Amino acid sequence: METELRRRRINLLTLGAGVIAFGVWSMLKTYLYMIVDPIPMEFDVPEQFQKPALIIAYAMVTVFLLIDLELRLYVGLSARAEGLGKKKGKAYIIVTALMLIVNIAAWIVYLFMYNYKDGHEALMDYVVSLVVDLTSNVILAQLLYNAILVRRMSRELEG
Repeated sequence: METELRRRRINLLTLGAGVIAFGVWSMLKTYLYMIVDPIPMEFDVPEQFQKPALIIAYAMVTVFLLIDLELRLYVGLSARAEGLGKKKGKAYIIVTALMLIVNIAAWIVYLFMYNYKDGHEALMDYVVSLVVDLTSNVILAQLLYNAILVRRMSRELEG
Protein backbone atom coordinates (compact mmCIF):
# COMPACT_ATOMS: atom_id res chain seq x y z
CA MET A 1 0.00 0.00 0.00
CA GLU A 2 2.91 2.37 0.67
CA THR A 3 4.14 1.87 -2.89
CA GLU A 4 0.69 2.71 -4.25
CA LEU A 5 0.51 5.81 -2.02
CA ARG A 6 3.92 6.94 -3.26
CA ARG A 7 2.80 6.43 -6.88
CA ARG A 8 -0.39 8.44 -6.29
CA ARG A 9 1.63 11.25 -4.68
CA ILE A 10 3.91 11.36 -7.72
CA ASN A 11 0.76 11.56 -9.85
CA LEU A 12 -0.37 14.57 -7.78
CA LEU A 13 2.98 16.28 -8.44
CA THR A 14 2.65 15.74 -12.18
CA LEU A 15 -1.06 16.56 -12.40
CA GLY A 16 -0.61 19.71 -10.31
CA ALA A 17 2.00 20.92 -12.78
CA GLY A 18 -0.39 20.06 -15.62
CA VAL A 19 -3.21 22.12 -14.11
CA ILE A 20 -0.86 25.11 -13.83
CA ALA A 21 0.41 24.63 -17.38
CA PHE A 22 -3.14 24.56 -18.76
CA GLY A 23 -3.93 27.74 -16.82
CA VAL A 24 -1.00 29.51 -18.47
CA TRP A 25 -1.99 28.07 -21.86
CA SER A 26 -5.60 29.22 -21.41
CA MET A 27 -4.43 32.76 -20.76
CA LEU A 28 -1.98 32.72 -23.67
CA LYS A 29 -4.58 31.23 -26.03
CA THR A 30 -7.14 33.87 -25.15
CA TYR A 31 -4.69 36.72 -25.72
CA LEU A 32 -3.60 35.21 -29.04
CA TYR A 33 -7.25 35.01 -30.13
CA MET A 34 -7.75 38.61 -29.08
CA ILE A 35 -4.75 39.70 -31.18
CA VAL A 36 -5.78 37.70 -34.26
CA ASP A 37 -9.52 38.44 -33.94
CA PRO A 38 -10.09 41.59 -31.83
CA ILE A 39 -13.30 42.12 -29.89
CA PRO A 40 -15.79 43.65 -32.35
CA MET A 41 -17.80 46.71 -31.40
CA GLU A 42 -21.22 45.33 -32.32
CA PHE A 43 -23.18 47.79 -30.24
CA ASP A 44 -24.18 51.30 -31.21
CA VAL A 45 -21.46 53.02 -29.20
CA PRO A 46 -20.67 56.65 -29.97
CA GLU A 47 -17.22 57.20 -31.49
CA GLN A 48 -15.76 58.86 -28.38
CA PHE A 49 -16.73 55.85 -26.20
CA GLN A 50 -15.52 53.05 -28.48
CA LYS A 51 -11.91 53.05 -27.29
CA PRO A 52 -12.81 53.21 -23.55
CA ALA A 53 -15.43 50.47 -24.08
CA LEU A 54 -12.82 48.28 -25.77
CA ILE A 55 -10.32 48.90 -22.95
CA ILE A 56 -12.98 47.96 -20.38
CA ALA A 57 -13.83 44.79 -22.34
CA TYR A 58 -10.17 43.74 -22.48
CA ALA A 59 -9.73 44.57 -18.79
CA MET A 60 -12.73 42.39 -17.89
CA VAL A 61 -11.34 39.50 -19.94
CA THR A 62 -8.00 39.93 -18.17
CA VAL A 63 -9.67 39.91 -14.73
CA PHE A 64 -11.51 36.66 -15.55
CA LEU A 65 -8.31 35.10 -16.91
CA LEU A 66 -6.40 36.09 -13.77
CA ILE A 67 -9.10 34.58 -11.55
CA ASP A 68 -8.92 31.36 -13.57
CA LEU A 69 -5.12 31.33 -13.37
CA GLU A 70 -5.21 32.02 -9.62
CA LEU A 71 -7.59 29.10 -9.06
CA ARG A 72 -5.42 26.82 -11.20
CA LEU A 73 -2.30 27.93 -9.33
CA TYR A 74 -4.01 27.25 -6.02
CA VAL A 75 -5.17 23.78 -7.11
CA GLY A 76 -1.89 22.90 -8.82
CA LEU A 77 0.37 24.08 -6.01
CA SER A 78 -1.84 22.45 -3.37
CA ALA A 79 -1.78 19.14 -5.26
CA ARG A 80 2.00 19.37 -5.59
CA ALA A 81 2.37 20.11 -1.87
CA GLU A 82 0.18 17.14 -0.98
CA GLY A 83 2.19 15.06 -3.42
CA LEU A 84 5.27 15.96 -1.39
CA GLY A 85 3.55 14.73 1.77
CA LYS A 86 2.47 18.06 3.23
CA LYS A 87 -0.96 18.29 4.85
CA LYS A 88 -3.43 20.35 2.84
CA GLY A 89 -7.03 21.20 3.60
CA LYS A 90 -10.05 19.96 1.68
CA ALA A 91 -10.61 23.31 -0.01
CA TYR A 92 -8.42 22.62 -3.03
CA ILE A 93 -10.27 19.35 -3.66
CA ILE A 94 -13.60 21.18 -3.56
CA VAL A 95 -12.26 23.90 -5.89
CA THR A 96 -10.99 21.19 -8.25
CA ALA A 97 -14.42 19.53 -8.32
CA LEU A 98 -16.15 22.86 -9.00
CA MET A 99 -13.67 23.76 -11.74
CA LEU A 100 -14.20 20.36 -13.32
CA ILE A 101 -17.98 20.75 -13.29
CA VAL A 102 -17.82 24.24 -14.82
CA ASN A 103 -15.23 23.19 -17.42
CA ILE A 104 -17.22 20.13 -18.49
CA ALA A 105 -20.37 22.24 -18.84
CA ALA A 106 -18.46 24.82 -20.92
CA TRP A 107 -16.90 22.06 -23.03
CA ILE A 108 -20.34 20.58 -23.76
CA VAL A 109 -21.70 24.00 -24.76
CA TYR A 110 -18.65 24.62 -26.99
CA LEU A 111 -19.13 21.17 -28.55
CA PHE A 112 -22.43 22.31 -30.07
CA MET A 113 -21.28 25.77 -31.16
CA TYR A 114 -19.41 24.98 -34.38
CA ASN A 115 -20.73 26.77 -37.45
CA TYR A 116 -20.26 24.45 -40.45
CA LYS A 117 -20.20 27.43 -42.82
CA ASP A 118 -16.82 28.59 -41.48
CA GLY A 119 -14.76 26.15 -43.54
CA HIS A 120 -11.98 23.60 -43.05
CA GLU A 121 -9.48 25.82 -41.17
CA ALA A 122 -12.12 26.84 -38.66
CA LEU A 123 -13.06 23.17 -38.24
CA MET A 124 -9.44 22.25 -37.46
CA ASP A 125 -9.17 25.10 -34.94
CA TYR A 126 -12.44 23.98 -33.37
CA VAL A 127 -11.37 20.32 -33.10
CA VAL A 128 -7.97 21.23 -31.66
CA SER A 129 -9.62 23.48 -29.06
CA LEU A 130 -12.02 20.69 -28.12
CA VAL A 131 -9.19 18.19 -27.70
CA VAL A 132 -7.03 20.58 -25.64
CA ASP A 133 -9.96 21.50 -23.38
CA LEU A 134 -10.86 17.82 -23.01
CA THR A 135 -7.27 17.10 -21.99
CA SER A 136 -7.47 19.84 -19.37
CA ASN A 137 -10.68 18.30 -18.02
CA VAL A 138 -9.11 14.84 -17.89
CA ILE A 139 -6.17 16.24 -15.92
CA LEU A 140 -8.55 17.89 -13.43
CA ALA A 141 -10.52 14.65 -13.09
CA GLN A 142 -7.37 12.60 -12.54
CA LEU A 143 -6.11 15.11 -9.99
CA LEU A 144 -9.39 14.93 -8.11
CA TYR A 145 -9.34 11.11 -8.14
CA ASN A 146 -5.71 10.89 -7.02
CA ALA A 147 -6.17 13.51 -4.28
CA ILE A 148 -9.07 11.54 -2.83
CA LEU A 149 -7.11 8.27 -3.01
CA VAL A 150 -4.04 9.84 -1.35
CA ARG A 151 -6.22 11.11 1.48
CA ARG A 152 -7.87 7.72 1.93
CA MET A 153 -4.60 5.76 1.80
CA SER A 154 -2.84 8.17 4.16
CA ARG A 155 -5.65 7.77 6.71
CA GLU A 156 -5.48 3.98 6.46
CA LEU A 157 -1.70 3.92 6.91
CA GLU A 158 -1.87 6.24 9.92
CA GLY A 159 -4.28 3.80 11.53
